[in-house]
Amino acid sequence: MTLRLVAGWWARRGTHLPVAAAIAVVTAATVLADGGGRPALLVPLVVLAAGVLPGAGLALGNARRQEAALLRLHGRRGARWVSALVAEPLLTAVLGGAVGVAVPLVLGAAAASTALVAAVWLVATTAVVTAMVVALRGPLTDLLRPAGAERARRTSALAALVPVVVAVGAVVGLLRRSSSAPDAWAFTAPVVVGLAAGLLAAALVRLVAGRLARRPDLGASLAGHRLALPRATTGLPVLVGSAVLLGCAANTAMAVHDWARDTSLVTSATPVVVPYDGPADQLLDATREADPDGRWLMAAIRVLEDDRPISRRVYLDTSRYERVVGDRLDGTAASDGSARVADLGDAAAATDPEPVTSGRRLTARLALDGPRPRPLRLDVLTVSPSGAGRQTVFARPTPGTPTEVSVDLTRCETGCRVTGLEVAIGVPCGADTWAQPRCQRPTLTVTDLDLGGLDLLARPWVLDEPDDRPPGEVVGAPARLRVRPSSAGTSYLTTDRSPWATPVLATESVEWPDAPEAPTTGGMARPARVLATAAALPVVGAAGTVLDLPTSVVPGTGAVARAEPLVLARADTPEDVLAQVGTPRQGSELSRAVVDAADGGAAGRFALLAAGGALLGLLAVALPAARLRRERTHERAVLRLVGVRRSDQHAAGRLQVLVMALAAGLASVGATLLVVTTLSDALPVLAAGPGQLPLDTGPRVLALLLAGTVATALAGLATWWTGHVPDRSSLPARLREEVTP
Repeated sequence: MTLRLVAGWWARRGTHLPVAAAIAVVTAATVLADGGGRPALLVPLVVLAAGVLPGAGLALGNARRQEAALLRLHGRRGARWVSALVAEPLLTAVLGGAVGVAVPLVLGAAAASTALVAAVWLVATTAVVTAMVVALRGPLTDLLRPAGAERARRTSALAALVPVVVAVGAVVGLLRRSSSAPDAWAFTAPVVVGLAAGLLAAALVRLVAGRLARRPDLGASLAGHRLALPRATTGLPVLVGSAVLLGCAANTAMAVHDWARDTSLVTSATPVVVPYDGPADQLLDATREADPDGRWLMAAIRVLEDDRPISRRVYLDTSRYERVVGDRLDGTAASDGSARVADLGDAAAATDPEPVTSGRRLTARLALDGPRPRPLRLDVLTVSPSGAGRQTVFARPTPGTPTEVSVDLTRCETGCRVTGLEVAIGVPCGADTWAQPRCQRPTLTVTDLDLGGLDLLARPWVLDEPDDRPPGEVVGAPARLRVRPSSAGTSYLTTDRSPWATPVLATESVEWPDAPEAPTTGGMARPARVLATAAALPVVGAAGTVLDLPTSVVPGTGAVARAEPLVLARADTPEDVLAQVGTPRQGSELSRAVVDAADGGAAGRFALLAAGGALLGLLAVALPAARLRRERTHERAVLRLVGVRRSDQHAAGRLQVLVMALAAGLASVGATLLVVTTLSDALPVLAAGPGQLPLDTGPRVLALLLAGTVATALAGLATWWTGHVPDRSSLPARLREEVTP
C-alpha cells in the first residue's frame, strides 16, 4: 500500500509539487508573521492562497479521474472511496507543511504559535482535499471521459458571484484607506484591489479574444478561440493580485529605505560626529581652537528632555553652518529648515542681549498713600541659570513719608533677568469680601527700584492679574511707578521683554502653552521670537526647535543634565583636527536608535509579503498551465492532421502570449499605481516616535516596473509553455491511441 501510494504520488509529482509549494508558502508565512508579532501579515497571503489552493485541488482531481473511476469499479463507495483518495494529497500537505515550518526556523525566525500554524495548515489542506473530492464527484460515466462542461455549468453561479464580491471588497478597501483601519485590513486591501484588476483584465482578454476570433486570418482566429475559453485566464486574477502585493511591498520598502537615509542625514547633519567629553560651555572654545577658520567643525548641543516637541531643542554654531553642512540636507524633509539656519544666525547676531544684573542688592524707595501705615511686600520676580527667583522687600511706611529698603539678592548669583513684579498691601481678602471697605487698597508710589544695577522704573509695566479678581491700577511715569493693588490685596505686573526675544526656528509640531520660550543651554528661560517654521529641522527632525549656540551659552553656568555636546564635522576633516576634539564616529550612529525604534523590522515584513505573493502568483499560473498544455498537445495533433500550416500555429501562439502578457502587465502596473497612491499611507509601516520624519509612500517607478515585469514575465512564460509542445508529443498518430479501447 505504501509503495503504491508513493508510486502514484511520484507519477503525479508535477501536480503535487505545486500544491506542496502553495501549502509551504502559507505555512511559512504563518510562522514568520506570528513569530515576528505581526499576524496581520498573514491575511493577504491567505487571500491569495484562497485563489490558488482550490484550483490546485481541482487540478489534482482532474489528474486522478481514472484512479477514482477504477476505485468505483472495484466497489469503493462513500467514505471508503474518499479515504482511498485522500492519502496522496495528505502526503503532499505534510510535505508542504514540514517545509513551511522548517525553512523559517532554519533561517532564524522566532517560534510561532503551534495552534495557529496547525490551524492554517489544516485549513489549507482541507481546501485542497475538498476541491479534489468535488472534482471527482459525479456519475462513473463522467469520470471515464475528459472533464466536460457539465461541472463548469454547475459552478457558473459561484464563478459569477466571486467577481462581484472581489469588486465590492476593492471599492471598500479604497474607501477605507484611513490609517485607523485595522492592520489586517490595511494589508489585505491592496490584494483585493489587485484581484479586482485581475478579473477586469481577464474580462478584457475575453473581449479581445472575441474580436480576434472573427478575424479572417487563421492565426488570429485560432488565438481568439483559445483565449475565449474561461480556463485560458484561470490564474490571471491571482497573478495580478500577487504582482500588486509585490509592487506595493517593494514601493513601501523603498519608501522606508529613503526615510532611513533621510533620517540619518537629518539627525546628524554631517557625516562625522564627535561626542565632546567636556563641559558644554567649553565646547565653542574647543571647536574654534581646533578649527579657527570654521572650515570643518561646528559645535552643537542636543537637548532631548522628553518626547514632546517643545522639549526637544538643538543649539548650533550657526555662523559655521553653511561651510560645514552646506547643501547636505537638500532633498530631505529638512531642506527648507536647513536653508533658514543661516538666517537664524544673522537674526541672533542682530538681537540685543537682555540686560542682566551685575550687583548683589535690591534697593527701593517707596511712599504709601492712605490714612494709616500698612504692611506691604514688593517682590521682583527673576530668572537665572540657577532657576526662578523672588527678590522680596518688606516695609511698613508711614503715609506721606518716603521709605528706603534694601536686601541682598538670592538665586541671582551669576546674573539674572527680570520677569515681573508683585505688590501686596495689607491683609489678603477673599472673593466673598472684595467689596468691603477694608479691602480697598491705598496707592503705592515707587520712585526708585534698582535690582543689581538694573533701573526697573525705566521699563513699562502692565497688570497681569492671574484670576477673576477686581483688577488693580498701574500708572507709569518717568522715574515713578504708582500701583494700587487689587481688592484681593495683591497685584501682578509684567514687563515687555520682546525687544530682547531670542530668534528660534521651530517645527510645525511645536505647540507653545503660553508665549514662545528659548531656554539657554543651562535651562534659563528666555522670551523667544519664532523666526520661521518648517516641517523638519536639522538634528531634531520633525519635532523641536533650533537655536543659536553662541548667544545661548551663559559663561560659567554649564548645561542642563540632558545636554549632549557634539562636534559636527565634514567628511574631509583632517584627522589631526578631529583628534583635538575627540574620537570621531559615523554620523549615522546618531540615527541608529531612531531608525530601529520606528522601523521595527519593516524590511523583513515587506520582504515576506513580496516573496510570498510572488510565489503564489507563480503557482496560480503554473497549476492551470499543466492542464492547458495537455489540451494544446491534443489540439496541435488535430491541427497537424487537418493540415494547418505551422506558421499559422506559431502566429497564434505569439499573439496569445502577447495578449496575456500585456493584459497581466498593464493590469498590474495600473492597480499598483492605484494602490500606492491611495492606500500606502494607511499601511502600518513605522512606529510613531518623537521627531520622526514623515514617510513618503508616493509611487516609485522601480516598484511599478517590478510589478509589471513580474506579471508580464510569468503570464507570458506560462502561456508560451502551454503552447510549446514538442513535435513528437503531438503526432497525429496519438489521436488513434487516445480513442483505442
